[in-house]
Amino acid sequence: MEVAFTIIDSNYGPLVLVARDGLLSRLDLLSPATGDAALFVREEFPNAVESKKPFKRTIDLLTRYFNGEKVDFDIPCDLTSMKAFTRRVLTEIRKIPYGKLTHYGSVAKGLGYANAARAVGQALKRNPIPIVIPCHRIIRGDGSLGGFDMGLDIKMMLLSLEGIPAGNLRDFMVFSQH
Repeated sequence: MEVAFTIIDSNYGPLVLVARDGLLSRLDLLSPATGDAALFVREEFPNAVESKKPFKRTIDLLTRYFNGEKVDFDIPCDLTSMKAFTRRVLTEIRKIPYGKLTHYGSVAKGLGYANAARAVGQALKRNPIPIVIPCHRIIRGDGSLGGFDMGLDIKMMLLSLEGIPAGNLRDFMVFSQH
């Protein structure tokens, strides 16, 4: 298995991209408090080789996204290390359109587990490829933000990039795609 990485700068901090056998497997947006991005990569992925080759399309899409363009992240991702339920949740949320939101319960219902909103939330916490797999587009059923592993300030920044203001989140909700 070949593991490659690249580090790109963004206005929001360094982005670390990791691919296994050419498929995107991880995206980390590092805060300044994290320290040196190269050190982070060496500690997390000691056998990874630096290369931009597997990330050309991903870098282009992320650059356009952070510049406020509507982007469809139709990038093949490697989720093989995830449990089956988590893979299903992450695959399902990739269907949420740019600039739209849904809630944990709606995702659970769409998967056939009407009472599994908390399990959906736990699966989203394990999302190794945020932004590309848009867990930031999931909010609570009452219209509040819910959680986000990168921090709620980053979640609001991502939603703002997509034209979703901090106020009335419910106005941007779509429900189950089924």
